[in-house]
Amino acid sequence: MIKKINYIFVFALLLICTSCFEIIEEVSLNEDGSGKVTLTLNLSRSKTKINSIMLLDSVNNYEVPSEQEIRQHFADMVKTVKNTGGITNVTNSINLEDYIFTLSCDFNDVDALNMVVSNFSSKEEAKRIKNHKHFSYDKTNQLFTRSYHYDLAKEIKKTKMEDREVFKTASITTIYRFPKGIASSSNNAAKISKSKKAIMLKISAQDIINQNKSIKNQIKLQK
Repeated sequence: MIKKINYIFVFALLLICTSCFEIIEEVSLNEDGSGKVTLTLNLSRSKTKINSIMLLDSVNNYEVPSEQEIRQHFADMVKTVKNTGGITNVTNSINLEDYIFTLSCDFNDVDALNMVVSNFSSKEEAKRIKNHKHFSYDKTNQLFTRSYHYDLAKEIKKTKMEDREVFKTASITTIYRFPKGIASSSNNAAKISKSKKAIMLKISAQDIINQNKSIKNQIKLQK
């Protein structure tokens, strides 16, 4: 199932690590709807355990990927993003000492941003993103929306119990920056910066699974 999610840089390694990881989604939006996105998968807090697992051939019936396979899988993801319309200035870094993977790119508009997200999703989820959009920006009303249409709890119920362990200490952080001040936010768990030009939300994967919290948000900008 985690192979289906594949949201940012989900390698086979995540399938076998009953450990903590963090996904960080950063978007800097320009007034015209263009901007920059940085996606990070941070497994550094689990590097000791991952190093031990990397010495094995398989865990929980999953083949343990080699460093070369991890690098190749990451390179394939980067290539896919580079070939996405409306995307430029793609940069990436891979740190296999601390297990931190980062990809950044500029997008011409929010539709291109949605395409980047869909490239790291299953075919079913990619269709859902194209139909419903994870991101939207209404320039007239100065409204930036982060949606989420994936039923994570439903998919997790289809998995083995040992595979669900990966989500126990996982978290998702979203950071959005704007050229104008933020007038309001629909998500009460999100924190607006003192400058009013940035907003951050950090929630656990378990809260999303149990539907206690959501990464959904409507951010109204000052006119």
